[in-house]
Amino acid sequence: MIGNDAEVVWYDPALPQRELRADGVWIFTHEEDGGCPEALMTLLKDHFSAFQDIPAVASGIGGKEGGMNAVTEISEYFEQHGGRFMEESEPLCVPLKTARFELEPEEKMDLFFLVDGFLKYCGMDDSESRKIAFETVVNDYFKLMKFLSPAGSKPTELAFEGFDTVHTDVGTFDCSLPGDAPPEIGELHYEIETLVADYEIEEGEIVSALLEKILREW
Repeated sequence: MIGNDAEVVWYDPALPQRELRADGVWIFTHEEDGGCPEALMTLLKDHFSAFQDIPAVASGIGGKEGGMNAVTEISEYFEQHGGRFMEESEPLCVPLKTARFELEPEEKMDLFFLVDGFLKYCGMDDSESRKIAFETVVNDYFKLMKFLSPAGSKPTELAFEGFDTVHTDVGTFDCSLPGDAPPEIGELHYEIETLVADYEIEEGEIVSALLEKILREW
């Protein structure tokens, strides 16, 4: 999921200890006896000085609820000892079942947003995932404009009003769409709102990119 946004290096405590050079540390763990496995907690305590000043996050392995207690225990330890732990409203736990190793689309999306959030927390703002999100927003708006424009009229001027209303030189359109809009078109508005909010995409960015796309591809 991190792709080309960062180099991933596995931390092996069995190797001779050197200074840990990393922009961030991501801990994945299962749960034992209702909490963090003893071996992992011992490792964190023994080597905490190496992790203390590096942004960290943790995810549970073993289901929506299965790893949450372990993640909570790790975050509390970091907090109590002055570590830099990225707090989430709900710790992300990655399902792991013996019969299924592929994540469901919604599970991938949850992980995708956490990856992006953690990279930003580590100081990597211009991530590949933001570029993908921005391209998706522009493409979605483009599809909406094609659907909403009367008789396929091509707008050459655009302005947004809270991202809900698009003003153009061929009409003003409410992006909530009419009730008889096809389901796939109806889903675009929700996706646009979500991505714009999550990635803090600016109106000016969208207007210029969308207008360029309309003039080039309409």
